[in-house]
Amino acid sequence: MKRLLTFLTIATVLTTVATAQLKLAHIFDNHMVIQREQSVRVWGWGDPDKEVVVEFDGQMQKSTVQQDGSWELFLEPMQANSTGQLFKVSCEGDAFVYQNVLIGDVWLLTGQSNMEFDLMRCMHGDEEVASANFQNIRLMTLPASFQPEPQDDFIRLNEWDGWYGRYDLKGFWLVCSPQTVPTFSGMGYVFGRRLHMATEIPIGMVDISVGGTTIEAWITREKLLEVPANTGLLDLWDKRIELDPKKANDRNNPGGPYNGMMAPIKGMALKGIIWHQGFNNALGDSRPKLYTKNLQLMIEEWRSAFDNQNLPFGIIELSAGGQPQTLDNFQQTLADAGTYIREAQLQAYKDLPEVGFVAAYDEQVDWYHPQKKAVLGERIARWALAEEYGYEFGWEPTLPVKFYIREGEIQIELSKEVRTHDGRPMYGFALAGKDKKFYPAEVKYLVTGKDDRGRDIQDRKVLVVSTKKVKKPVAVRYAWARNPLGNLVTQAHHERVIPVPAFRSDNWDWPEAPMVEGNTEEFKKHREKVRALKK
Repeated sequence: MKRLLTFLTIATVLTTVATAQLKLAHIFDNHMVIQREQSVRVWGWGDPDKEVVVEFDGQMQKSTVQQDGSWELFLEPMQANSTGQLFKVSCEGDAFVYQNVLIGDVWLLTGQSNMEFDLMRCMHGDEEVASANFQNIRLMTLPASFQPEPQDDFIRLNEWDGWYGRYDLKGFWLVCSPQTVPTFSGMGYVFGRRLHMATEIPIGMVDISVGGTTIEAWITREKLLEVPANTGLLDLWDKRIELDPKKANDRNNPGGPYNGMMAPIKGMALKGIIWHQGFNNALGDSRPKLYTKNLQLMIEEWRSAFDNQNLPFGIIELSAGGQPQTLDNFQQTLADAGTYIREAQLQAYKDLPEVGFVAAYDEQVDWYHPQKKAVLGERIARWALAEEYGYEFGWEPTLPVKFYIREGEIQIELSKEVRTHDGRPMYGFALAGKDKKFYPAEVKYLVTGKDDRGRDIQDRKVLVVSTKKVKKPVAVRYAWARNPLGNLVTQAHHERVIPVPAFRSDNWDWPEAPMVEGNTEEFKKHREKVRALKK
């Protein structure tokens, strides 16, 4: 494996040699996929006033290097093409000639470590790796980079990973194979593999996810200031950097990963983005209301960065992790910021156009890096295949439409009929009275009458929730924990792989953490509020 990676590195360098007079952004490389059916931006640097020529797919486009040394041009929209072609960029005798370039769809993979989590460590990852013989799927992982200012380009690395004892090629386009795919995003690979198998269109995937990052790290400081509540966070980070200048390059310095990893590819032609994040925004300093605003702010900024206000954006909610919820720990596990972050992610789907959403809470494993990545890649692929490729696949989550408070029970009207994925009685519901204390509840379908054989006629779009412990319920919650009980899925046959997202009828929000450093009195008060929720 090491020998192959070294060869790939040398081969790539040898086919792209040019003098310093002509440079091309590193997102362009051998084996890349060029976005189909869109105007394609090509850019780089050179000596002022010189002419740059790009030749590809029968086109010849020209540009002049500006006085600041930059140049750009646009290729006209092209149809998908699975035949590898040469991509030539020249400037007065200097030239880059990239080989085996395809035309298809390019997807950006983003988020934190659960998106970054590599294929070989996923459940059934060994089978996925062994069968990853897809010459028309192309993979690129950008090297992690956290910068206080926007970068023009990223570096290319054959990076040694001491933790896993391996080399990882970063910043190169690679042809998908059992040799190149093991260290690539497992969830992202399964997503792209499913799209390619269904459409037979070349698929390129660029992974820029970074473990341990908050959402604010992926938004520029200028954009964050559009939401006044972010001012305190920026001030907090400025104080940290003033005491320790090295923190300017911290992965969670607001805007850091954006500047180091998103800015260098800004303006490239994309088909869409998938996002899987939330863990670092669901810790002790969680601010779900602010996260709700910032997620939508981020989507808005990213769409502007790629010059497409309707760029498809698929959200895979915060995954399960930690202690699984049981009836013994039910009340304690109800109080967790993670579910409020999931609620914020679902809200972006509700509020914004061209946004997909899939639930990920149902994995019921005790590690915050659950290895069941394939199922999540398949779920978000259903959204993409339905909304972007025209397949008649059901993917939309079943949501509550209305809550009816009755004597001793709450009825929930849903947008679709539901059932349980395991054939067992419905579970994961909780009721509370005015005291805001939740208790596990029983759930049944609304019975609307009898059929001609005397059997109950059930309305599977209306659930009746009750418990003897709450005589006058005022609120109901479902799957409301970091790693919750909950077995509801959509009733339609092919949609039984789609869990019903967590929901609540109340507005008893999680207390927003104060913008303070360390164990201050203000933060102690916040912590007491959180602990009160767990009693």
